Amino acid sequence: MGKKIIFIYILLTLVLFTSFIFSIALGSRDIDFVDIIKSLFSDRLSEDIIIVKSIRLPRAVMSILVGAGLSTSGAAFQAILKNPLADPFTLGLSGGASFGAAIAFVFGISANLLALPFLAFAGSLSAVFIVYIMNSSKSFGTNSILLSGVIVSYIFSSAVILLFAISDANRLQLAFMWLIGNFSSFDERLLAVTTIAISLGIIVLCFLGNIINVLSLSGDKPKTFGLNIKTHMKIIFLIASLITAVCTASCGIIGFVGLMTPHIMRKFVGANNVYLLPACAFAGAAFLSFCDTLSRIIFVPVMLPVGVITNIVGGAFFALLLFKGKRND
Repeated sequence: MGKKIIFIYILLTLVLFTSFIFSIALGSRDIDFVDIIKSLFSDRLSEDIIIVKSIRLPRAVMSILVGAGLSTSGAAFQAILKNPLADPFTLGLSGGASFGAAIAFVFGISANLLALPFLAFAGSLSAVFIVYIMNSSKSFGTNSILLSGVIVSYIFSSAVILLFAISDANRLQLAFMWLIGNFSSFDERLLAVTTIAISLGIIVLCFLGNIINVLSLSGDKPKTFGLNIKTHMKIIFLIASLITAVCTASCGIIGFVGLMTPHIMRKFVGANNVYLLPACAFAGAAFLSFCDTLSRIIFVPVMLPVGVITNIVGGAFFALLLFKGKRND
């Protein structure tokens, strides 16, 4: 590992820590750093302690986990599919999660602790399973996987529209907020399970960095390394999909994190996934934590869905890339 990579990791750690502190400190009621530390280690009950421990700390941790998970899985998908525009939702996972969540909202069970995340997770897994079955008898090629994902996404999206068309209009507001991506609906009692699932998935993907490097090679080059390409493609595909499913079930569909962050970090650490995947985890965590903080303070006391912020930032980022590309042509 070169000095440049080490420096970037240190810098990303500092940025992540800073975004974490700001996430806890800023909101409709600002809390300074000293009071944050006191609140974390105090057993007394006060307004600041309740805000920090019960509201902002779980939300800050969740934004970091989801940002890291989406960014890492996005980098893995881009590598194995050999497509820089692939992201965690390319394969229909967002459509499946939306359908599961729509069922929860339409039938009035979204307030249940497990109903909403369980149905969203089940919907995501259904999409993954369908894409997997559609490609299991083939060579699990990248074009086939992408096409299958588009097909599944359209089918589930149509089903969501159908459910909304026949449902009570009063329930659509909550469903709309969730579909954009929103940490406000997350129940902190699920934080421990979510933390374990996302963290384990990220760690496994990082350990498989060299295998992902081989799978990202073009043509018949991966076969020269003696790997069972189809088997390893399935393994990486399923792990990245499960990470995305857990993230989506927790807080809805948050766009551009898994698409934009790998693009940026590839410029700094290169395409070697041994270094890229951990860097994406740190960068995605810091980025989503920052966006969540911004969503809470930009129109105080109104809290925007964090997906609104990520979509604006992500759209502006790729518009800038396109503009720069045209100028260089």
